[in-house]
Amino acid sequence: MSWSWVEPTIAILGLAAITVVSRAFFMIPERELPLPGWLKRGLKYAPLAALASVIAPEIFMAQGELIGTLQDARLPSVLCAAGYKICPV
Repeated sequence: MSWSWVEPTIAILGLAAITVVSRAFFMIPERELPLPGWLKRGLKYAPLAALASVIAPEIFMAQGELIGTLQDARLPSVLCAAGYKICPV
């Protein structure tokens, strides 16, 4: 009898349990958890920071190295998109 299904099943169940606990962590307490003011201000920027950390390497790097010239179409296109966003026509 093959037991090759045991490890993936344990991994899936463990990951599911960790996900449920981490996402329900803020709903478990009966009262709201107090957060310091600096943390509340910092959490406002978390989505922007996450988006920048995903997009920046795609824009500024090619094959693991920084892009050094404007011949790559990504750099001028980012400049144009940023300029349009700042000063829409």
